[in-house]
Amino acid sequence: MNENENLKKSQNSEELNEKNSSYKDEDKNELILDSNYYEDEKEIKINDIDYSSTNIIHKNIYLYLIRIFKTIFIGIFIFLIIPKNENIKVCLCTIGKKENLYVNEYLNHYKKIGYSHVYLYDNNEIGDEKFEDVISKKLINKFVTIIDYREIKGKHVPRQTQAYYDCYEKNNKNYDWLSFFDLDEFLEFNNSQNLQTFFGDEKFKECQVIKINWLMYSDNDLLYYENKPLAERFNTYLINDISNRAIKSTARGNLTINYWKKSRNPHTALTNYINCNSAGERVSIKSYHVVPPHHESAYIKHYAVKTIEEYCNKMKRGYPDQIVVLNNKRMKSYFDYFF
Repeated sequence: MNENENLKKSQNSEELNEKNSSYKDEDKNELILDSNYYEDEKEIKINDIDYSSTNIIHKNIYLYLIRIFKTIFIGIFIFLIIPKNENIKVCLCTIGKKENLYVNEYLNHYKKIGYSHVYLYDNNEIGDEKFEDVISKKLINKFVTIIDYREIKGKHVPRQTQAYYDCYEKNNKNYDWLSFFDLDEFLEFNNSQNLQTFFGDEKFKECQVIKINWLMYSDNDLLYYENKPLAERFNTYLINDISNRAIKSTARGNLTINYWKKSRNPHTALTNYINCNSAGERVSIKSYHVVPPHHESAYIKHYAVKTIEEYCNKMKRGYPDQIVVLNNKRMKSYFDYFF
């Protein structure tokens, strides 16, 4: 009996062990399956991430290319459709006498703001100073042409307007615009304007002569000449000065201007063409004043007096069409007003 019981127990024990081992095997298999599942899931997740990031890269490249093509297209459109002013050529006609102290600053200013060329009429007396003595050789002929105007033909010869007439007649077919400014007159632009945008503005489309107002600058309470730029020495303008009404002219090329053949008035070309102020508004043909003055887009810095010492030298020098003008009423009125 005992033997039978022991046999049964051993059989039961073996069966139990077999079951346990089978459970363990199943657990192992389940664990393996579970781990395989997670590995697959990881792989799927990794693949998903790789796939989506690739899409993002492709999308970014696509957008970048669209942006480039858009920019190129807009650039081509602007180049082909919008009128271009980059080729506007403007020259300057001027005359000077005993201006060697200032001529280089003057020329460099007009070169900097974009003028194509300056025609400088030398009105010094024979044996007096020459512009060639101080002007850089790099500027001569390349940017400035000096015309010898030293021969004195008479006390009351209108030499300034003769020079203007000569300059216009010889050069008007080579330039879009020709300006007529003295050596103490410096054109300036406002409101982000420059030479190309100003003279190429649609508001001047019908204009043949542009009259630009002076803006008078004071002596800054200085008495004597200093070897410094005018712009540094004199920075105080007189906004309410009556002389700000005065103008100087810039005329289109390819016109016929005979007024300066005989006239003494250097301010206006006095043609039968359309005259405008710097705002593009029509103004009187005959007047050398524009009232009210317009300084918004452009104006002429006029260093009319400088210091007392320099102004006295100017009075001795006289106007371009006169030798000595110590009794000149206009010069004396300037002196009384400023000093």
